[in-house]
Amino acid sequence: MGAGARRLGQLLPLCFLSIATAAVISDDSLWSAVLREPDCQIVRDECTVLGSNSLHIGSDSDLQVASCLVQLGGARRASLPPACQQLVWSRLPGLLTPEKLSVAAAPHCPRTLLSTCERSSSAHTAAFLGCLISDNDESNSPDCRSFVQKLEWVAFSDFRLISPLVRHCESDVQALSCGRLSKDNAALLSQGETLACLQNHIERLDVECKKEVLHLSELQSDDVKFDRQLYLSCATDQLRFCPDLTPGSGVIYKCLMLHKSDRTMSKPCQEQLSRRQKLIAQDYKVSRGLSRACKEDIRSYRCRRGVSDDKDIRLAQILMCLEAVLKNNSKLSSECQAEMIDHRKMLMEDFRLSPEIMHDCSDDISKFCSPIEIGGKTIHCLMEHARPKKKKDMRIQPICQRALENLVKQTDAGEDWRVDPVLRQACKPVVDTACKEIVGGEGRVMSCLIEKLGSTFMTDECETAVIQIQYFVARDFKLDPQLYRACKSDAMNFCHAKHGWTDVSGQMDPERGPLILPCLYRYAYRRDMQLKPFCLQEIRRVMRQRAISVDLQPEIEETCLDDLAMFCFDKTAKGEEMSCLQTNLESLVDKCRVAVTNFTEAQAGHVELNPVIMKSCHNVMEKFCPTVFRNGKDEGEVMECLITYKNDPGVRSDVKCRAAIEHFQLISLKNYHFTYKFKEACRSYVMRFCPQAKTKSEVIYCLSETVRNDTIDGNRHSIPKDCRQQLRTQLFQQKENIDYDPRLSSACKTDLKKYCPNIEHGASQALECLQNIRGKLSSPCQYALFTVKKQELTDNSVDYNLITTCNSMITLFCHDTNLVKVLDCLKIHKEETTFDEKCKLVVVHRMIDQNSDYRFNPTLQSSCKPDIKKFCSTIIANEPQDKELQGKVIGCLKNKFRESKLSSSCEQQVATVLREQALNYHLDPLLSTMCHAEIETICKPSDNSDTNADGEVEECLKQAFLHRKIASEECRTEVAALIGEARADIQADPLLQRACAVDLLKWCNHLEHGNGRHIKCLQMVLTDENKDLEDECKSQLTKRMEMFKSAAVLIVPEDFQDLYDQVVTSPAKKYFLVVFFTFVGMTFIAGLFCGRVTRRAKYMKRK
Repeated sequence: MGAGARRLGQLLPLCFLSIATAAVISDDSLWSAVLREPDCQIVRDECTVLGSNSLHIGSDSDLQVASCLVQLGGARRASLPPACQQLVWSRLPGLLTPEKLSVAAAPHCPRTLLSTCERSSSAHTAAFLGCLISDNDESNSPDCRSFVQKLEWVAFSDFRLISPLVRHCESDVQALSCGRLSKDNAALLSQGETLACLQNHIERLDVECKKEVLHLSELQSDDVKFDRQLYLSCATDQLRFCPDLTPGSGVIYKCLMLHKSDRTMSKPCQEQLSRRQKLIAQDYKVSRGLSRACKEDIRSYRCRRGVSDDKDIRLAQILMCLEAVLKNNSKLSSECQAEMIDHRKMLMEDFRLSPEIMHDCSDDISKFCSPIEIGGKTIHCLMEHARPKKKKDMRIQPICQRALENLVKQTDAGEDWRVDPVLRQACKPVVDTACKEIVGGEGRVMSCLIEKLGSTFMTDECETAVIQIQYFVARDFKLDPQLYRACKSDAMNFCHAKHGWTDVSGQMDPERGPLILPCLYRYAYRRDMQLKPFCLQEIRRVMRQRAISVDLQPEIEETCLDDLAMFCFDKTAKGEEMSCLQTNLESLVDKCRVAVTNFTEAQAGHVELNPVIMKSCHNVMEKFCPTVFRNGKDEGEVMECLITYKNDPGVRSDVKCRAAIEHFQLISLKNYHFTYKFKEACRSYVMRFCPQAKTKSEVIYCLSETVRNDTIDGNRHSIPKDCRQQLRTQLFQQKENIDYDPRLSSACKTDLKKYCPNIEHGASQALECLQNIRGKLSSPCQYALFTVKKQELTDNSVDYNLITTCNSMITLFCHDTNLVKVLDCLKIHKEETTFDEKCKLVVVHRMIDQNSDYRFNPTLQSSCKPDIKKFCSTIIANEPQDKELQGKVIGCLKNKFRESKLSSSCEQQVATVLREQALNYHLDPLLSTMCHAEIETICKPSDNSDTNADGEVEECLKQAFLHRKIASEECRTEVAALIGEARADIQADPLLQRACAVDLLKWCNHLEHGNGRHIKCLQMVLTDENKDLEDECKSQLTKRMEMFKSAAVLIVPEDFQDLYDQVVTSPAKKYFLVVFFTFVGMTFIAGLFCGRVTRRAKYMKRK
């Protein structure tokens, strides 16, 4: 049926005659009969008054008479004598046969039009009339259009003229009680009200009756006056809402329907419009605008495929077909697209227009959404109760959810936000402010609204409506127009998606999220099988937008329902639900844990998937990470950048951003896969060296031990450079906050509360606090802290406090030094006048740590490995492996240094240690411990800071030792050892070395350090009459020689070898040799004497 017929289908006929038993039709014309009938004088008079005095017997005179009668009005027609009424009633059915219509139209309409309609009518009046009205819309003949208009008025004066409605609908009229009585109470039907009643029950009619009702409805669509009930009910509303439109035209339908949801529209008018919309939903041709605007497109794209022309087609089927055309990059006329939008709005406004929802959701509507409301509110109510997070007894049935899915797809609600009245009303203010620059269409405005969720622009009402729609869009990748267009081919190639936007059969089969979208997600970042660039871009957009809520991630929501209810019931802000699931990762059920783990792994590599960080840290990323943030190729770089700068003053002041970063750092501790670059660089080596490691901290500990052992043993690294670099990065971050090291934070939990209660955990402050009071800590904490210090001092690049505090000094003095060994460089320059005091303090603390255990000094440990094994193995064997040795091994090496038994490489390292200790007693743990009381009472320095390196305390202790002021035996022993070390190498006595610097250059420059060579050289110069020393050097050397003698007496040899070494190296060795040989001589003489006495005694006995 043509567009004009469909336009007529929106109107009901004008009632002026009652339906009765048909009479036999005379061959004479109606006008001739009227002229002959005396009782029809009034008709002749009235028609002459109306301007029909030119009526004459001819081909179209009967049509003019009928038109005149219609114009008389109901009251005037009712006043006609019964005989005249019967005459007109009996003659009218034969007036509009196809043959008579063709003859009557011949003078007015083109022959081609009449031929077309004659072929398509098949002797059916309604078909011929519909064709004539429809194709007349395309005619350029004003005369033809005028003729057809008269024809329309006559046709709708009596349905018997164009349709066998009465015959086909008799049983339905009785069953549905659609009969209406006339004024004289005869059992006669009033056409308009009866048809309206049948239309209201369109879904319950028999097939033939439904066909006839829809056919009449199509013909009514041409003029609102043809639908008498609607025309009368909406008369006032028409004047208010459509004042500038021609009264009675078909455009009035469209205008009224656009204002149907207006609260000021009268209820009777709304009800009549709903009746018309239900008819349109049943048969798209009832909509004159859609059928006319899309006629060629429907024909071109075969949207009526498999359906004959005389069959009605649901509006949903036509919309789905035309939407598929657009989705497949084909073109539709702009007029057709505009009509499609209007009809999609119509379906979303009133759930009653969808038979599936009326049937499948009736119980749910009564239960959850009563009282029933139009304007889309009931549909959104059902959507709200479709979300799985609702309790089971508060969720709609699956069959109702499928009906909603079908409706969303039919209306393509994800493509244009305006088709949903609730969304349109709630979000218009947001669109006008936040999305005003966005060009409408293809889901762009909807995408903008999703981007603004959680922002200051968004309102609660708009956010709720957007989430309700997106819940369904997220479950079918086809409903996101930008995504579908970009990824259609990839979805078919990789994920077995269907070829068409809809099935050929027209059946809905929503491809929900768990099928297509997660598949595309998996391929989005695979290096071996890349998606097309424009598809990848859209996938990333969708992933970013849907990360704001688990509602939009069906693969997570559907597997985590119970966990969300248990752990995250109070988390409602943007991204909070996902953060909650990540926080409780270990407690989630297996399937949920896998889904959350996979998503978190994606988040780690692409910060855009983390809505909390994207919202809180956007300005920070723009300022500190502009390059990696804007290039769109984030693979962990943005998160790494944020972590790097999070303690910058510009970021520290942004509390929310810093909290978001630190939260993700804590989450990343649960699995090393949550740190993208670390995972990519070290995955295979974790599997090889650390198969039992479960958490990220365990992986870090395992790999760092492997790297450290390779370094100490001098072996080729088992872990490649890329992984080692990432490992350093993770260790560095771990040292920034004690909470990032679960082993340490757990072991020291009690100690932190006791000794560092008000210390911030970040910026390495809590860790420094523990290290400064390590002597007071519990054993578990000491053991855990030992591992941390070993990591920091083995690889200085992971020492957060050192690197950050000394950043400027590293740049100034050590810019060419590898950060792994930067402490050695800083130690050399720490006495520079421009050296930063805070950095100096950190360096000294690290030196103190190094001297407390040889394992904290990798250079010393490597150089002295054979010597330690040879001389100090007993100490190591008797001490716990993971506890500091309090300088015992270094003390052992110092003893052997005095005895000149160390290898040259080890001797050099020990000399360095002694030189540092000689200027700062804090660096000698044994001395500072054993002589603590003496330092406090006898040698308390004016500057007792850890950085004081003037040697004042050491010199005071030496003088106190010389003058026998030290009461403690342990302290005297340590001071004696200190003096003995200086005798073995002048570098261990910086004050003497400084006083004798000139003489050393003058007399001893040719000698190597060690083995007491420089001291002996100076002693020889002192006794040589031909050589002179500087006065200061002579004074200091004389005092040292006295100290050497006193110290030599106190130092007790541990074995005969030690005794021999002490005698040989002693300045009084000649004295010891004289005493020794005197003792031996006297023993010999005594032996001789005793021998002679013994022999004489034996002789006397025998005698």
